[in-house]
Amino acid sequence: MIEVIEAGTFTSVQDLGRPGWAAQGVPPGGAADPFALRVLNTLLGNPEATPGLECTLRGPVLRCLDDTVLAIGGAEVPGWPGLRRRQVAAGQQIDLSQLSGGARLYVAFAGGLALPTVLGSASMLPRSGWPGLAGRALRAGDRLACGSAAGATGSVVSKPVHSVRAWSASPALLPAGPPAGGLRPVRALAGPQSEWFGEDGMRAFFAAEFRVNPRSDRMGVRLEGAAVRLPSPRELISEAVAFGSVQVPPDGQPIVLLADRPTLGGYPKIAQVITADRGVVAQLRPGDRVRFVPVTLAEAHAALRRREAALAQLRQGVVMAEERSC
Repeated sequence: MIEVIEAGTFTSVQDLGRPGWAAQGVPPGGAADPFALRVLNTLLGNPEATPGLECTLRGPVLRCLDDTVLAIGGAEVPGWPGLRRRQVAAGQQIDLSQLSGGARLYVAFAGGLALPTVLGSASMLPRSGWPGLAGRALRAGDRLACGSAAGATGSVVSKPVHSVRAWSASPALLPAGPPAGGLRPVRALAGPQSEWFGEDGMRAFFAAEFRVNPRSDRMGVRLEGAAVRLPSPRELISEAVAFGSVQVPPDGQPIVLLADRPTLGGYPKIAQVITADRGVVAQLRPGDRVRFVPVTLAEAHAALRRREAALAQLRQGVVMAEERSC
């Protein structure tokens, strides 16, 4: 069992969401940085979609009521190495309140969390009240069953990892903090309505620097900067939107849609963040500076293949390590 001593700014239960229900009006939801959660679960021998905790801007303080093995990743926490299995003894507190290098920290537990599901997912969907922990963010005093009590199945190893060995995942698997100077490049394709903005408008968009607005949330990252304008007014019938769609509302300030996005949108989409850079966007903090970098579809596919190959290598390493320990 894990007890919540302090909940943090916004800590919720998330897995990989509910894909396939958008036609019924259900957003996919799930982790805002899904690759970070996949890496942590793989490191612990859990199925990739095992629920964990997503902590935003300020993380929680937790107390382990039993011996627990966990891993953290995404944002950084002083004194807590990321992407490494760590054993926490019964009664020990885990202070994850100070986050740096990113907006979201993920905490995964060997064996996962035992929680109810809706449409195959335990992810909390804030505007629906769906599950997570009673359909809400964590509060002080909450308790969560984890580890062997969660009874996770389908592990990449013969059983969930409940021991610690002297190895970890490579930090190169997850995006680092902003580079020197603070400008974060985000790779993107031209969006479905990119032609509406004309060649000059697209050049200006990809040359512009934007800053992350504090009103950003799990629905989308709101950007502010030089207004992005259509050459002439046009109307768009609402259509499907995707994770990473860059919408341009009437005020000209782009919004990059995230996990809790609506299923439909009526703003023109000037660009589409590539799948390999979803985590980059999800880790942007208020005030961070960002610039979109145009890439081709072939380059986007290559980046995704490299990332998935690295995760497959980690998965194989976990399997081999467990086999050697038997």
